[in-house]
Amino acid sequence: MLCRNLSSCYGAHRRCRPSLGVAFCALLVEPSQAAYLRRCAASSRGTGTAALLSSDHALLSVCKRCEHTATMATPPKRDLTTKEQVDELMDSFAEACELITDAKESVGTTYFADDMEDAEKQTQDVLNRWESLQAALEHKGTAEELQKVRNMYDLKIKQLKAELETVREAGGAG
Repeated sequence: MLCRNLSSCYGAHRRCRPSLGVAFCALLVEPSQAAYLRRCAASSRGTGTAALLSSDHALLSVCKRCEHTATMATPPKRDLTTKEQVDELMDSFAEACELITDAKESVGTTYFADDMEDAEKQTQDVLNRWESLQAALEHKGTAEELQKVRNMYDLKIKQLKAELETVREAGGAG
C-alpha cells in the first residue's frame, strides 16, 4: 500500500523522474535520489527513521516501538582512550540503572521475568566493561590513574550489583 501511494504521489508530479524508486523498510531508497537517510534520536523505548528526497522534498518517517536490548552494533576495534572507556562504562551504567528500575516496578507482574533478564544482561555488560577498563589501565602500567578510576567508580559498580540482587530477591528469582 505504501508503494502504491508513493507511486500515485510521484506520478502526479511531473517534476520527478519516472525511475525514482523510493521505499522504506522493505523498499529501497536510491542513494542518488536521497538527500540523506538518518536515524532520529533513539531512546531505549523507541526509535524513528526518516528519509528526505531532494528531488520532491518528500519526507517519509516511520516510528517503531522497541524494547530494551543489551546488544548494539560495535564499530571496528580500535584502542579507546581511558576517557572514552569511562564514558562508555557510564552510558552502560545508566542503562543498567534504568533497566533495574523497570524490573523493580514490574515485580509481581508478568513482565518481571523479561525485565529482570534485561537488567541482568545490562549489568553484566557494565561489569565486563569495568573489568576491561581496569585491565587496560593495569596493562598500561598507570597505577595512579587506575587508583583514581577505582576511587571514583568502584562504589557505583558495587551499588549496581547490590540493587540488582535486591530486585532479584524481591521478585523471588534469587
